[in-house]
Amino acid sequence: MGTFLFPALSFVLYKEFYIFIWLMNSFQRTVIVIGFGLALLRGFAQNDRYMDSLRRVIASLKDDDTNKAFCMSKLAFEYSYVDLDSGMRLAQKALSLAESTNYNHGKAHAYNTMGTICHDKGDFQKAVEYFSKARMYAERNNDKSMLAVIYANVGNTYEFIKDYPSAKHYLFASLELFKELKQPKQYAGCYMNIGVMYYEHNEPDSAMYYYKESLKLPFGDPGQAAILHFNISECYLRQKNLAEAEKELLTGIALIKDLHSDYYEAMFSQQLGKIYMLQGKYDEAEQLILQSLTVAQKSKLLSPETQANYNMYQLYEAKKDYRKALQYHIRYSLLNDSLNNTERGNAAKELEKKYQTEKKQAEIEKLNTEKIISESESKRKSQLLIFAFVGVGLVLCALGFAVFAFINKRKANVTLETLNREVSQQKEELLDKNKNITDSIQYAQRIQNVLLTSQSYIKEHISDFFILNKPKDIVSGDFYWAVKQDGYFYFQVADCTGHGVPGAFMSLLGINFLNEIVLERKIQSPEKILDSLRAEIIKAFTDKGKTESEINDGMDCVLCRFDLKTRQLHYAAANNVILLVRRGELIELSGDKMPVGKSPRDREPFTLGSFQLEPGDCLYMTTDGYPDQFGGSQGKKLKMKEVKLLLLRHATRPVEEQKQELNRYFEHWKGKLEQLDDVLVVGIRV
Repeated sequence: MGTFLFPALSFVLYKEFYIFIWLMNSFQRTVIVIGFGLALLRGFAQNDRYMDSLRRVIASLKDDDTNKAFCMSKLAFEYSYVDLDSGMRLAQKALSLAESTNYNHGKAHAYNTMGTICHDKGDFQKAVEYFSKARMYAERNNDKSMLAVIYANVGNTYEFIKDYPSAKHYLFASLELFKELKQPKQYAGCYMNIGVMYYEHNEPDSAMYYYKESLKLPFGDPGQAAILHFNISECYLRQKNLAEAEKELLTGIALIKDLHSDYYEAMFSQQLGKIYMLQGKYDEAEQLILQSLTVAQKSKLLSPETQANYNMYQLYEAKKDYRKALQYHIRYSLLNDSLNNTERGNAAKELEKKYQTEKKQAEIEKLNTEKIISESESKRKSQLLIFAFVGVGLVLCALGFAVFAFINKRKANVTLETLNREVSQQKEELLDKNKNITDSIQYAQRIQNVLLTSQSYIKEHISDFFILNKPKDIVSGDFYWAVKQDGYFYFQVADCTGHGVPGAFMSLLGINFLNEIVLERKIQSPEKILDSLRAEIIKAFTDKGKTESEINDGMDCVLCRFDLKTRQLHYAAANNVILLVRRGELIELSGDKMPVGKSPRDREPFTLGSFQLEPGDCLYMTTDGYPDQFGGSQGKKLKMKEVKLLLLRHATRPVEEQKQELNRYFEHWKGKLEQLDDVLVVGIRV
């Protein structure tokens, strides 16, 4: 899987106006270790005297003073650095004060603050609602400074969902407004935002140009300057220039060493961990990324938490620890679905739709008001000249009905277009989600294939054999396992409960338990191995003695132990048999009618069977997927009787030809019907 780019956080801060903007590029945010160690960053450092001044001003003002709403909103923004929830409560109070005085600028300011806080918390749906309302009040008030701020937020929202043409439009619109207002202090932040947009659009040269333009300008906030160096580090990292990437990162941490922020800790720790991982310093990388994950979970930062799980998956894959890699990949997929599919897909569309809906509603209300006034005037005149204006009244009525019909038709068309867009959007989201799920399952298939015994290892001990393995889905609940231990060669064929992902997880448990039982506990007898395997499975699926929580899952299997010198076969079987063909005769070696798992007979021991093999014997083990397949001209089940005849017919042929013939017959029998279960057939010639 390639690097998954994911926007994250940056701030452009101003004293009178500010922009809360997501800039953090891709899933690679980490904290820097300088000579004195990891700077633990907790919450944004604020100017305490500035906040105290705001509190004193607010306390001195009356509720009907519009300045109180404005100062309350500014205090809410400052508080959001330390405590997001406290900042939100203050912003809501500021909005209430602005509404009570009908202060549009205060409303826009409060809604914009609430949007930044929701964006900070990862609640993008709420954030775009608040930004949309802020934009509406700013336009009503012709407040260009606030519009410039909001345009930047809207542009970065489009950037977040990777709609780069729209992002480019709004970000440059924000820059042009600031230039029109002659506010050069804001240029640096605008250039940096545009640079991030180009970086996300995979245009690193353009991104670096705007970053360098931003670097030429003064920054009023050290955190903003640090983020700029962070973004330049990202560009170098994409160019595989690890030394320059680390250098820029160190410059950023030097700028913010006196600040304290959970976001900075999550971002910079992941970035350094990523660089260390690429340098092969896996232990240092693991420590940093786990620190980032802890901070993100504590502060409920969904985006950094998702990214940290992805980085841990990449780290353990690089270390070839596939079990841990799979765990973190699954966590990442679940978080990524939550973050991407709903929030990201709806954010910009909700932004425009809500804004346009409210704007149209205001226009309709205006039309209705004008219509009522017109009708009242007509009624008054009609009382004076009732006969003269009868004709005019009829014309006006007819015109009113025509306008009403036209408006209804137009509304119906708009509704239909909206529904079509929503259906198209939902289809795209479903395709993306299916792709993510399929990618995760395909990665699980790689891990399952690694854990299955390699055929080259089997060939070292058994020269003539075949394995026909046909999973129903990408991963399988059927598995085979083989190992040589203390002069014996063990071979197991098993069919776990279920198929697909649930069956695959059961197969991984089975393989791990078999390795522990045979290789670590040194248990040699097949029936004892199955007894121990059954005990481990029941223990794993029993919830601390609560019988109502027990899961009756397990497996059917055949376990063979070959004495390679004497050709003596010892075996044990659970709901399965061994089929052996000798000189044109089929011999069936039966096992116990109980599964390896929870059952009414789970306290009974398995039975040991033995059989003396001869040169030329063909031994077969199969799961029930092959004989249970429906097909043929009448759509019936194949059944074991036909499988036995098929094996007798082809037992004298080379094993590779037997495999091809079994596969050809199965596909021909199945025809266009769906494969019902996983299929696994193993043949061994003595």
